[in-house]
Amino acid sequence: MYEIQTNQSIKKMAIKLSISGIRGKFHELTPNHAVKFARAFATYIGGGDVIIGADGRPSGKFLTQAIIAGLNSCGANVYDYGIIPTPILHWIIRHSDVKGGISITAGHNPFDWNCLIFLDSEGAYLNHLQGEEFFNLYHSGNFENKPFNQLGTFTQTQQHVKDYFKALKHKRHTSKEWKFIIDCSNGFDAGIVLQLSRALDIQGVPIFCRKDGFTQKDPEPTIDNARFLGTIVRETRSDGGFLLNSDASRILVVDERGEPLSEELTLPIFAMMVLEEEPTDIVTNYSTSKIIDQVARKFGTRVFRTDVGQPYVVQMTKDLKANIGGEGSGSIVYTPFSLGFDAFVFIKKMVEYLSKRHRTISSIAEEFIPPDIYKETIFLPPSKIYTFLERIGDYYSDKRSLKDGYYIERGEDWICIRASATVSMIRIVGEGKSIARDIAKVKELVG
Repeated sequence: MYEIQTNQSIKKMAIKLSISGIRGKFHELTPNHAVKFARAFATYIGGGDVIIGADGRPSGKFLTQAIIAGLNSCGANVYDYGIIPTPILHWIIRHSDVKGGISITAGHNPFDWNCLIFLDSEGAYLNHLQGEEFFNLYHSGNFENKPFNQLGTFTQTQQHVKDYFKALKHKRHTSKEWKFIIDCSNGFDAGIVLQLSRALDIQGVPIFCRKDGFTQKDPEPTIDNARFLGTIVRETRSDGGFLLNSDASRILVVDERGEPLSEELTLPIFAMMVLEEEPTDIVTNYSTSKIIDQVARKFGTRVFRTDVGQPYVVQMTKDLKANIGGEGSGSIVYTPFSLGFDAFVFIKKMVEYLSKRHRTISSIAEEFIPPDIYKETIFLPPSKIYTFLERIGDYYSDKRSLKDGYYIERGEDWICIRASATVSMIRIVGEGKSIARDIAKVKELVG
């Protein structure tokens, strides 16, 4: 339960610290914190080359400058890719001879939030043990400060971005000209969409690609947030649309009629497309719809579940040698390609699938029953969250304990009650008709 202890120990810092990232609002997660975390990371990896990048949040540049200073001061050489989607960093790190990387982003969080995500030499999040070692080093303050003549170097580059899109390259299977509207949530610019379009041989039309920190819209890929995209798809008679969060780690699909599909269908659709070509197990979390289990049964494979968060899902895919992982938030990982959630990989697979089988997105969606899933968030001060979780633990005797909450399952019905890793709140997610009484009880126990 290291992460819970850590969160309690830094309440006065007003930031959330876990292997999923160090998160907080600007002026709470400050450049001073960024310098110290960067110094700790450079010390932890023993110096060497480090790749960094950020999304389009206006405040991210201040943290980036602090991170560069912290890394350099402890002997790490910095290669700064500027504003760049995090999946590209995952891939570049895996295919480069570097010690690790740092992504300055906060994905689906509001524009005044930031997050520092630390990646290992494979481009994956630090695992639980690595995270514990890293945070212990951070708290100790025993950093490898270098003398003036042994400081690290700094290089601005975009050198390997083109290689990422070469790796995504798609061979056309039909003469049809595919057109998709791609909503970037203002996390990166239209140049990324242009490179993606060339790689996949499609007409990709970017919207919300101003790199201004998405102050105009909520970046979380949900059905409600995809309504405007659906209107654009319908009015332009496009073949579909894709709503990404600011760092392109999550994706929601809109069909050719302008109808958004639930973010809970992203992983099942991806799994179906992959499993038609190759057998593999699937990894997801305890807060994801059981629609993915239906897909697994259809193809005679297995679903393994773990705690919520990209680090846990990706680590289990590595441990099990599974090719597919993801979460009900609209995220997928395809481990033969990279070890990070990647919306562009989903788009590539979707374009290939539609092209090879001469299908529409709506015809794919018809194969899935829309998820009967309940999602709610309850904001609580940090001091009350763990008291609330203790009440939940005492009430349910048939619970499964998670790192940040509890999971209760009754046949196909289930409910997951957990503390958010990113914001001071409780997340309640459940599926099935029998959970109504559980939802009422949970709200009663909030007190």
